[in-house]
Amino acid sequence: MNRRDFLTLMSSTAAMAILAPSCSTNALSSDRKTLVVIELAGGNDGLNTIIPYNDVNYHKLRPSIAIKNGIPISNKAAFHPALKDLKPIFDKGRVAIVQNVGYPNPNLSHFRSKEIWQSAHPQGSSDTGWLARYLTNVQAKTADAIFLGEEYPLALTGDSDRYLQLSPRLSVQQRGKLGEAMRVVYNTPQSSELAEQIRRTVLESEAAIKKLTKDIDKRLDDHGYPKTAIGKQFALLARVLESQPKVVYLTIGGWDTHTAQIRRPQQLLSDLGAGLAALDRDIQSHNMQKNVLVMVQSEFGRRPAENGNGGTDHGTAAPVILLGNVRGGLYGGSPALDSLVQGNLPMQVDFRSIYAEILDRWEGFKASNVLDQDFPKIGFV
Repeated sequence: MNRRDFLTLMSSTAAMAILAPSCSTNALSSDRKTLVVIELAGGNDGLNTIIPYNDVNYHKLRPSIAIKNGIPISNKAAFHPALKDLKPIFDKGRVAIVQNVGYPNPNLSHFRSKEIWQSAHPQGSSDTGWLARYLTNVQAKTADAIFLGEEYPLALTGDSDRYLQLSPRLSVQQRGKLGEAMRVVYNTPQSSELAEQIRRTVLESEAAIKKLTKDIDKRLDDHGYPKTAIGKQFALLARVLESQPKVVYLTIGGWDTHTAQIRRPQQLLSDLGAGLAALDRDIQSHNMQKNVLVMVQSEFGRRPAENGNGGTDHGTAAPVILLGNVRGGLYGGSPALDSLVQGNLPMQVDFRSIYAEILDRWEGFKASNVLDQDFPKIGFV
């Protein structure tokens, strides 16, 4: 176990210690709010997620991958059929969709575009994330933010603070002879103080993981989460929300669809839609529907025109989905497929306007202290 794995393990052990007692509904604070950021890593195809089904240009640009059986949510836009579970929530006004979101002078690199979205600094580089700067300003504690995933995001990286992390790689259980050897080591008290600390941390983590896994498995059945890896991530997210942190950041990978775009996103979007719907049911069962705001975003969209491999290449503007106590509906206008810029969608909404509205109107915090300037509001909060 290297130093990085040990630090992650220590952070996760602390996180699970906080999560250990399941919170009762009566113990929840009625005025404490949580922002959930779900990053679809890889560049989700916005045009096949929120489909401009009545635009002839959409069908011309995508002769073989255009979605023809979408679920209409207006006379211009439709959900991908795999997002069918979101339609009833949208109809109830608990889903807002901001279309054509991006930033000036778009960059088609995964790494650079992620850095821009997570730092909220399109010009130059940044060592701090927008969420970390907000958390520092409100004097948040270590347990006030939790990252669910592997690669710790810039969004939660501050000058000094590191927030809690729960990683699916935590288990030290291994199969075969290696597993047997590791179990002998971890079941044997160590003479070195550091080695003994590591041993105890690993054992405590394993015990907490087993308990947490049972809770997650129960949630899968109780609230209808999909029984997939993504479904389990959503169930874990719901469990984390019971501790009422200020921020939870979840990364879901696999959205870079250069090929096989009809088949590959189908399961991803199905898991996303079913996971969000189950999360909404779970939140409401704990009377947290006014306390949790979920934002689903990706570092960029895909090019409007399909490529020669049944997929699409890196693009620019894309929709952002918000779920919770919002003013539901469509914002940001329709995709300008008749006015492409170098083959890509023009941005109509700066992503920092979404951040600003969340900070100003949801969190009650002056957004310019984090974003360095004011941005026009959109109206979903």
